[in-house]
Amino acid sequence: MRRHSEAGASCRAALGIAAGMILLWGGTACAATIAITVSDLAFEPAVVEARVGDVIEWRNADFVGHTATDRSGQWDVALPEGKSGSIPMTTPGVMSYFCRFHPQMTGIIRVKPKL
Repeated sequence: MRRHSEAGASCRAALGIAAGMILLWGGTACAATIAITVSDLAFEPAVVEARVGDVIEWRNADFVGHTATDRSGQWDVALPEGKSGSIPMTTPGVMSYFCRFHPQMTGIIRVKPKL
């Protein structure tokens, strides 16, 4: 009988450690990749929300090349026809961007602090 209770105590201890590890691991949010499609001379969606650490990925499904260019000059992503480009979000704030080749194409990224 004693062996069963010792084994049970060991099992409960191992489960407690595993549960603690899951809580610690689950407490940090994983970075997300937020996709923006470039099609018909537009960014879709035109407005996205992200968190610091997330990655914005533009996928150019259009028939011509584009850019995703930050209006403040912080970044400029080339998007050749049929290709993708991405950048990580490192700072909270609101970023407005456009295509250098087609300035009527605009978008907004709202970046919140990391959880």
